[in-house]
Amino acid sequence: MSGIALIGVVRAVLTVLGLGIVARMLYSARAYITWHAFAYYLASLLALLCIVVLRFNLLGFADSVAARQVLEMVLLAGGAGCLVEHVRADHRRMQDSLRLMEQWRLSTNLAQRRSRELEVLSGVTSQLVSSLDLRRVLQTVVDQALLVAGADVVTVYVRDRDTGEMSRRGVSALANPHLPEPNRPPRPNGLTAVVARTGEPAFIADAQQHALYRDAGDTPLRAIASLPLRLEGDVVGVMNVVYEEKHPFDDADMRMLTALADSSALAVHNATLHERITQLAVTDDLTGLANRRRFLEGLRAEVQRARRYRRPVSLLMADLDHLKAINDQFGHGAGDEVLRGLAQCLRATVRETDLPARLSGDEFAVLLPETTGEAAWNIAERIQGCMAAWRLETGGQAIGGTVSIGLANCDTGDLPDLPGFLKLADSALYQAKAAGRNTLRGVAAMLDARRIDEPA
Repeated sequence: MSGIALIGVVRAVLTVLGLGIVARMLYSARAYITWHAFAYYLASLLALLCIVVLRFNLLGFADSVAARQVLEMVLLAGGAGCLVEHVRADHRRMQDSLRLMEQWRLSTNLAQRRSRELEVLSGVTSQLVSSLDLRRVLQTVVDQALLVAGADVVTVYVRDRDTGEMSRRGVSALANPHLPEPNRPPRPNGLTAVVARTGEPAFIADAQQHALYRDAGDTPLRAIASLPLRLEGDVVGVMNVVYEEKHPFDDADMRMLTALADSSALAVHNATLHERITQLAVTDDLTGLANRRRFLEGLRAEVQRARRYRRPVSLLMADLDHLKAINDQFGHGAGDEVLRGLAQCLRATVRETDLPARLSGDEFAVLLPETTGEAAWNIAERIQGCMAAWRLETGGQAIGGTVSIGLANCDTGDLPDLPGFLKLADSALYQAKAAGRNTLRGVAAMLDARRIDEPA
């Protein structure tokens, strides 16, 4: 075989191998190859086929050097085009790989963030369900919200089921102890009231420019998230997360705070319900005063304290005069209103530290801690004066009422036992009623005989 023929054979073999390799490359990148690559490859195959036909005089075509050179150029151009398209396909594949890696990174970060959020919410939920004390639950809510949100102040308002009013219950969390604690009640048309009414959360990055704060006066807040505590469509409270600087709330902030508010709603509802049930258990339904059970618990504790520390204590036993006659003449509804009137007088007359109660029927009592006999006597006289001035308009008539009061007092701490102390007050009340009603009698060592027997 001549050298020229050998070179021709080698060129043919290399061309076929090259086209095979290009085909393999195109197949491996087929997902990213465009139709241009297949057009180039088809042109190369046709050029090679035409070269073979001309070289071996097949199909009657005479060999032409110029034609073979043109076909070889087409063959090379097609191969080059295939390679260029393969490089472009590799570039697209690399870009897709980078995008997938970025998506994987973002997904991993999101999964880690969600895991941390779930961990935080799980911890918060476990703390919330560990207690039914409303104040403790509210303090847990604000402390956790302050930690999670990185805020400056967090406050929770609880909605009263009967009146719909929002109260703070004296609970808040401050990042800086020098910050002023929020003490003002929610404004009627302010953000808290709007969120409570609509049940929709509000995220305000710049509160100074917001319409709801134009009439808020001097306030240090710059950004606020106000979130309703919703339970089955009912708003049981509102949580306000406050920042001293502008704070752009992102999706993660909104999601976390909303989840925290939703987790807190059930705990606040349960604690509020527990508080309400507990309150009802020691409250008289008609008058709203403490009932006999609550009164005896308070009296027992106060008697023990007075005896231990030798402090003064007084006890008033009051009986509404002629309640049966009022019921017979005007009906039991009018009698109930008179009982409520006496309860109003008791609340208006006694101090916050005192404990007024309805024991049964028309019998009331007032526990007066740290109260001397003289002071207790003055309080009893004010109660009688208030009741004497009270009137109920019914059926075109004005109904009034009077009250008889018995007072038991000890200024030195030398108290009898609880039954004995109650018996002293009952005895004084019996003397007051026996003296003609609307009277006041006292039993105490420091009261002289004239004061004891003097009608009010």
